[in-house]
Amino acid sequence: MRNDILRIEKGGYSKTAVLTKIDALNALLMAADSADPNVIRPQLDKVNAIKLTREKGGLFGKQGFSVEDTDAYIAKLEEQLMEKLR
Repeated sequence: MRNDILRIEKGGYSKTAVLTKIDALNALLMAADSADPNVIRPQLDKVNAIKLTREKGGLFGKQGFSVEDTDAYIAKLEEQLMEKLR
């Protein structure tokens, strides 16, 4: 995540959910180098099942990670993982 920054916005994705999903995808990326792709794919399905919930918006809403930034970053990670699994 060197050059990528997840901005903070009111009503964005829950920080805990985003970090959980990113950590799981990064772990799969590292495991994909040495593991059998048939082992990684079921785990990828579990990671994809992690729902990214949004924080409450409005006047007293909480801040979370930007939806746009998060979706783009997760898509990049998934693309890298799919390249390794080919």
